[in-house]
Amino acid sequence: MHSKKSDGKNLPDYFSFGWMMLISLCITLCLNWPTMNSRFWHTFTQDWYHIACANTFATVFIMITFTNIFTSYLDSKWLWEKDLWKRLLFQILLGFMASILICYFFSWVSFYFLNVNISSTRYIRNMSSLLVLICIMINLLHMVYYYIYRSSEWLSNTAGKPKPVPVLYLFIPDGKGEKKIATAAIAYIYVENGTTYIQHHNSELDVCFIALDRLYKKLDEASFFKATRSYIVSSAAVEAYAKLPQKGLEVRLQPETSKPINVSRSKAPRFIDWLKTDSK
Repeated sequence: MHSKKSDGKNLPDYFSFGWMMLISLCITLCLNWPTMNSRFWHTFTQDWYHIACANTFATVFIMITFTNIFTSYLDSKWLWEKDLWKRLLFQILLGFMASILICYFFSWVSFYFLNVNISSTRYIRNMSSLLVLICIMINLLHMVYYYIYRSSEWLSNTAGKPKPVPVLYLFIPDGKGEKKIATAAIAYIYVENGTTYIQHHNSELDVCFIALDRLYKKLDEASFFKATRSYIVSSAAVEAYAKLPQKGLEVRLQPETSKPINVSRSKAPRFIDWLKTDSK
């Protein structure tokens, strides 16, 4: 139904041109199919019927096209699973309301060139509500396909990329060779003035010339947490934490740090879950 292209971020590419034409045609026939009480075959030959079908087809096609464009743009800005409420707000504004307004403007222009006053017809009363329902349906189809597409990507990534086994020892350069450090002996790792330091539980301190992110990838996520951009902490080193109004958490470590460790409000729930899970 949809094309299977991706923009490099595992995002779906929605209705292709052929499917947009087919869907527009089906909706046009459903909305403009003559009633059995009318002169059925005679209706198909009338100019007014051709104009009505052409107008409906073009309106629906424009709606699907702009819903595609706006939804793809929003996919690149805010993912549904990460910014639900912001994405929902802009989906309503762009994917729904903007598409409807564009369709109304097109209808007004087409009636203007036909020298017909749109307000004097039944179009506003009958077609307007149908356009709203069609637009809701198109947006829901996009949302459903988004989650189907993304869930297949999540499942394939989970199945195809097993978690790396956390290391028991880190090997860090010490000028002459490498020093072996047991991860169980690490209290926390931090960056200060561009230099990475490894703080041991027994108060020993090692200088490390490996980037913090590279070290974090080697550690067991069940025992270590990247609390800030500058600190990776071991659950065994966490002595206490305090909730700060509108600012997340202040964490106290042992051995003590030179500066307070403030976990952001967005990371605070995950930090508490991680700490309590590891303590079980």
